[in-house]
Amino acid sequence: MKFLIAGLGSIGRRHFRNLLALGEKDIVLLRSHRATLTDDELAGFPVETDTQEALNKHKPDAVIVANPTAMHLDIAIPAAEAGCHILLEKPVSNSLERLNILQQAAQRSDSKILVGFQFRHHPMLNKARELIQAGALGKVLTVHSHWGEYLPQWHPWEDYRQSYAARADLGGGVVVTLTHPLDYLHFIIGDVESLWSFNGHISPLDVDVEDMAEIGLKFKNGAIGGVHLNYVQRPPFINLRSLEPAGLYAGTTRMECCTSIG
Repeated sequence: MKFLIAGLGSIGRRHFRNLLALGEKDIVLLRSHRATLTDDELAGFPVETDTQEALNKHKPDAVIVANPTAMHLDIAIPAAEAGCHILLEKPVSNSLERLNILQQAAQRSDSKILVGFQFRHHPMLNKARELIQAGALGKVLTVHSHWGEYLPQWHPWEDYRQSYAARADLGGGVVVTLTHPLDYLHFIIGDVESLWSFNGHISPLDVDVEDMAEIGLKFKNGAIGGVHLNYVQRPPFINLRSLEPAGLYAGTTRMECCTSIG
């Protein structure tokens, strides 16, 4: 297969190295040349700077979209129109605008799109889902996920203030950047019926996006819970807690998955 990688920041580089480890060598790099990592490992691979030219010239079978969140659809829509299969980094976009255009393009061309919510493949979370959905622990009553990162140390090789996670114009902010819990809670517990959120730029960090959020969730199965997200926690911490009754008239069982899922 021929692959096109759009965006060569930390995630794009990881996809690049994974392809090489799998023995894939037919790789084209679509670049803005604004990445803050060195280019040493990319030497020898063809580079393009225009999306349409890259698609027309190289005709890739698959496109990996790993550029800043606000620019995902600028790559994904033409890639879908060209019939490429797409690995689209999470989240799909920072806005609901143009999502229908991507969907329609993929339906017309039979392009398959996989969004990079890789926590769905974590063995611990899959076991938790299996136990909960089988009713082995009883009915889920409450669930809470916590994800805290210290943004200035997240990508230590770059000025955090210029990173996509810190900038509104690139689709940053904790709600969009740290979106994995919102996906895996839906995956494990089920559909969400309603939600609320308090969030904002609360810390002294020099960012123009929300750096903290508390999100409340009500699931269709009756469970209630929430997600806490922040950019200020040292050391970083990821935690998932679920509370279920151990059985009728019995006490409760708490399932807890801590930092090993990070």
